Amino acid sequence: MSDSPIKRLTDSEVYWRDKQPWLLSCGYQLRARYQPDWVPSWITNPPPNPHTGKWKREDFPRRGSAPVMDAIRLSDNVPVMLKEVYAESHPGNQELEVSLYVQSEEQRKDPDNHCVHVYEVLDIPGDEHNVIIVMPLLCPFDFPRFDTIGECLDFFLQIFKGLRYLHRHHIAHRDCTGLNVMMDPSEILPYGFHPVRHRKNREFTGPAYQKYTRTQRPPKYYWIDFGLSVRFHENDASPRVTGLRANDQSAPELRGDDLRQQHDPFPTDIYYLGNLVRTYFTEGHPDYHSITKKMGFEFMQPLVEVMVQENPAKRPTIEQCVVLLEEIVRSQSSCTLRSQFWQMGDTYFGFLYRFFPHWIRRIIFIVTRTPAIPHRSD
Repeated sequence: MSDSPIKRLTDSEVYWRDKQPWLLSCGYQLRARYQPDWVPSWITNPPPNPHTGKWKREDFPRRGSAPVMDAIRLSDNVPVMLKEVYAESHPGNQELEVSLYVQSEEQRKDPDNHCVHVYEVLDIPGDEHNVIIVMPLLCPFDFPRFDTIGECLDFFLQIFKGLRYLHRHHIAHRDCTGLNVMMDPSEILPYGFHPVRHRKNREFTGPAYQKYTRTQRPPKYYWIDFGLSVRFHENDASPRVTGLRANDQSAPELRGDDLRQQHDPFPTDIYYLGNLVRTYFTEGHPDYHSITKKMGFEFMQPLVEVMVQENPAKRPTIEQCVVLLEEIVRSQSSCTLRSQFWQMGDTYFGFLYRFFPHWIRRIIFIVTRTPAIPHRSD
């Protein structure tokens, strides 16, 4: 491969590199990899092992083809995420409209609003069809890993209520899957994390340092990516959409090749949410072996089963799902809630490695009466 830095960038990366001078004028700095004069550090300063050494350099990790890019907001040195979206809503894409609607001052007062914040909308020079929205840099909801079952129930409550908020405002997410629910880890990982390799620290010199558990610093979870979302009129008694497969392509009403058939997207959202709990917790993912079953969540199985029924008309509404979930939460003992989180595939050594710190924290939490289910005050 040529050593030319241009040839080492994907087409989508070149797009963002070319935007860097303008973004800088807006107050946003991209990483070294996306500077116009970037030369790979493994070329200017060759590592001892030329084959593997570059993997350890901060400017080596690249983003995929998605229209997103991480940056630093220069005014306060806060990491953010940039995303290019359509400037105007149309039947196939209401992302900007939905994103701005849920950001209004009135909507932000709703404690059930778990939609990702939009800090700013940037008009792209010479492009009347697209804009860039600026959002906080979040991490996957399951990193760092949970410590207790109670922490997982807090996660369930937040995302269920977050979807209830959307449905109450006649918004169908249509892609409410595991990839589109994220967490703000700023209090758990106070020294930050790398925007591409989340397990690394921001400088890419070592692992991200987890200072607290979720019980000690309850995080907030957010629904992201409204690229497939649709907001209906409040008087629309029979909301209908056509196809468009989400990240989760297993919904019964979307199976087959004909995506032109109309369906109600709200029961499909229920399926996606139930399947999220099923694949990430109660059963594991059938295709991705890295997403394994979590132990001790049998009590969630009845709720999951009604949410993923083949017939969409038989699935509960999100209002009913929240009620059922709250009943499940109330029925769990303190011992269950404080139980150590572990999953299929954990090694015996790994279990013991976490066991003793977990029990020390557990005893302290019991003595100090720290809630078994984390709860944020905001």
